[in-house]
Amino acid sequence: MALLFHQGEEQGLAFFYREFLPALSLYANKWIQDFSVAEEIASGAFIKIWKMHHKLDSYGAIRAYLYKIVYRDAMHYLRKEKKRNSVEEFATEPDINYDTPYNHLIRTETYRLIRSALKELTPGSQRVLTMYYLEGKSSVEIAAELNVTPGTVRNQKKQGLTVLRKKFKQFLLLFYFC
Repeated sequence: MALLFHQGEEQGLAFFYREFLPALSLYANKWIQDFSVAEEIASGAFIKIWKMHHKLDSYGAIRAYLYKIVYRDAMHYLRKEKKRNSVEEFATEPDINYDTPYNHLIRTETYRLIRSALKELTPGSQRVLTMYYLEGKSSVEIAAELNVTPGTVRNQKKQGLTVLRKKFKQFLLLFYFC
């Protein structure tokens, strides 16, 4: 897809838009605290990067530029709207939680990988895991909403988690040793 993007094919742009828009929106929302504005900033990054498609020929380069553009545009928005007292103060302020842009990037990329893995599950497992972990609903609430028994919800959750654990086994080992 990076080659199609590099060649100016809209199919390449559409792929990266689908692949990164949710993660980039979350990344911008970390600073903006308004998801609709964050989503606009993330969408705008694709317009800017499309203008320079001929300079970008790899997946990693495209991803890096997208995150850089979103970060820069989010900081510009904060300065313009004066949502923060001072961007410099915000950037140098010690963060008790060590929530750096790098750590946030890791979280958003992990979220993107999980979303991608969820798409590979059965529709039932996908729905149950999304409702349970992303929407914060209980097994009883999910069962009532889907008109199934709580046992079915538990089984779907168990099956989905088994698949995800297998898929991310190497990924988790990497984090253990880092």
